[in-house]
Amino acid sequence: MSSLSRPTASRRQMAEEAARLVDAMPLEKAQALLEFARYLADRADEDAWERRLGDPKYATKLGSMLSEARREIAEGKAEALDPNRL
Repeated sequence: MSSLSRPTASRRQMAEEAARLVDAMPLEKAQALLEFARYLADRADEDAWERRLGDPKYATKLGSMLSEARREIAEGKAEALDPNRL
């Protein structure tokens, strides 16, 4: 049985087993796995932000920050973000 199937596997054990599996794969499969792992990491970060933004305890603070940003833009103290320039 692999160490991953045990519920108490540590991150180190998981990383070691993942490395063994990657070493046994053809290069193109290993690269695809790495790309998928990066996707999952990005997605986890996005999910965390979605939870924060949807959490009512942050709504007041986020609303205040949005109002302040809009006011500063209107007063010429700040510039609206242009997604094409990020």
